[in-house]
Amino acid sequence: MEKKERKIVFGIALLMLLIFTFTDLQISLAIAKKPFFARVLEVVGEIPFTVLALAGCAMIVRFRNRESMAKKILAVLGGGMLFVLFSVTGGLMTWNYLRDNLGAVPKALIPVIGILMAGTAVWIACKVPKEKRKASLRYAATALIYFILVLIVMNSIKTVWGRMRFREMTDPVHEFTRWYQICGRGSFDNAYASFPSGHSMNSAGVILMLLLPDIIPALQDKKKILRICTYGWCIIVGASRVFMGAHFASDVTVGIVLSFVLFDLTSMVLYKRKKEE
Repeated sequence: MEKKERKIVFGIALLMLLIFTFTDLQISLAIAKKPFFARVLEVVGEIPFTVLALAGCAMIVRFRNRESMAKKILAVLGGGMLFVLFSVTGGLMTWNYLRDNLGAVPKALIPVIGILMAGTAVWIACKVPKEKRKASLRYAATALIYFILVLIVMNSIKTVWGRMRFREMTDPVHEFTRWYQICGRGSFDNAYASFPSGHSMNSAGVILMLLLPDIIPALQDKKKILRICTYGWCIIVGASRVFMGAHFASDVTVGIVLSFVLFDLTSMVLYKRKKEE
């Protein structure tokens, strides 16, 4: 993110969080009806982030060090194992969301979905010209570290906070807690994993697209479109989580902000090294 852009995005987010602090329950009571569009976004909302992380794995394998046999083997094994792991995890998660919304769904879809994600990631990696090898490896490192940090931070906070999901409540008026109230239950419980929104954190991962013009020449003049797509995706996926009753508006806001902060920290460290070089 650019400095001015960062101020605008985080400023709006803090203002919205202040508003949602006092309107969370009312908003959910009014719109948490599980409409069709929200069900669709529950299934596909996290896919782009997974694909962008997979593309990083594919770049590591494609642009592996060919001079050192040890580094070559490490890149192939490490990048390849992560590629397979993320593909399988992505297929399994998407299948789970399909099952939750459609009922019985054949498990044969898991590898199909995983292969489609992997294929898209390889296609992205192949768009990077050979002269962008070093820059692509920097992108890969950023994508993988960011992806892993999101998973760790998201699940750690969910476990500690223990905020009950709106759709799990039988008496919302009495069971509702505000976002800043910590109700830790000692262990992770999906019914009490409302804060922060995982879908929102992962949907915000599409911000990795803003790094692609540095390594894919065809996207050089598409930066504005990529920004619009990034923020638009965050908004519609985040809103869908409230419509699904899976999260409150404040959960979504904090999830997006946390994800952006993790991206900023990761890219700042790795791309600062680029400037120094």
